[in-house]
Order: sequence, then C-alpha cells, then structure tokens
Amino acid sequence: MLRKIAALAALSVAVVVTPVTGAHADPYTPQIPTVTHIQVLKAEPGERVVLQVSASANYPTPPEGDIAVSLSAASGTARGARAVQAAPLLSTTVHFVDEPVKITGPVLPRGRYTASAALTPSNGALFLPSETTIAFRMGADGETGGQDDSDNGGLPNTGGPNLLWLVLGGALVGAGVGGVGYGRRRQLGVPA
Repeated sequence: MLRKIAALAALSVAVVVTPVTGAHADPYTPQIPTVTHIQVLKAEPGERVVLQVSASANYPTPPEGDIAVSLSAASGTARGARAVQAAPLLSTTVHFVDEPVKITGPVLPRGRYTASAALTPSNGALFLPSETTIAFRMGADGETGGQDDSDNGGLPNTGGPNLLWLVLGGALVGAGVGGVGYGRRRQLGVPA
C-alpha cells in the first residue's frame, strides 16, 4: 500500500512540475490552385493569329503573374491520336494582372496548331502554378475548331468499352430484379 501511495505522489509531482502548454493549431497556409485559360480569338489562314490568355483561382482577386505562351504546328500520327508538338512558331511571356491579355502571333497557313500557356504566379506562397494546352485547326474557309469534324465519323465517345460496361450493368440490374422477384414469390407461397 505504501508503494502505491509513493507512486501516486511521484505522479502528482511530475504533473505539477511539467510545464503546461495550451493546445494550438500549427500555422496553415494553403496554396490555392489556379487555372490558366487560353483562347484563340482570330485564326484565319494568311492572317495573324490572335490569342487571349488569362488566369483564375477560387479567390476574390485573380492571381497575378507571368504567363508563358507557346504556339506550335501540330501533326496527328493516326486517327484520334493526340497532336505532337513541333518547334514553337511563337514563344513569349506576358504579365497578367486582372484583365485578359491579347497576343498577336505570326501569319499562319492552313493546318493544325497547338497553343499552350503556363502561369507562374507572383505570389508563389499563396497560388500554385498551372498550365493548359489547346489544339485548333485552320481550314481553307477560315474556320477554327478544337477537333477535325471529318475524323470522328459520328457522335463522340459512343460505343467501345463504355458500351460494354453499360450492357454489363444493365444485365446485373436485370438479374437483381429477377432474383428479388423470385425470392418474394417463394416467400408468399406462390408457385414459380
């Protein structure tokens, strides 16, 4: 009994002597993800291409920083394949503050092109960098688009492996409905 009292006294002294610190949260400064936007405003064969770049974030003010812009000729290797970038036809860096920035590029012939933009925020402690790439095509009639309409041969993203999962899922739902119906009929005593 004497040992238990001595141990309790030693524990009490240890608790009293130990400095008491209050619980507090560690400083937390999250970095906010950003989104870089690039848009083709004007792209007609034989005329200068005009791009517009900007950035946004889930924050009251947009992220300020430098946006590196690159424009390259692209060539597809197979139907539906991603475009492969060639040497840049335009490479520049602009400073983005609040309004979208227009960039006038070179005169381009008919063909496929890719444009990319990468944001490096001025306040790297608050905002994360981001980048984006778009592909566009300039036809003989001056139309631009992100995809060649003649290549897809119908509706996009139909058939293929996704259709297999749809049919398999429908079969499983049908089997489940049939199993539940058969089980309920057996419980009620109705002959199957």
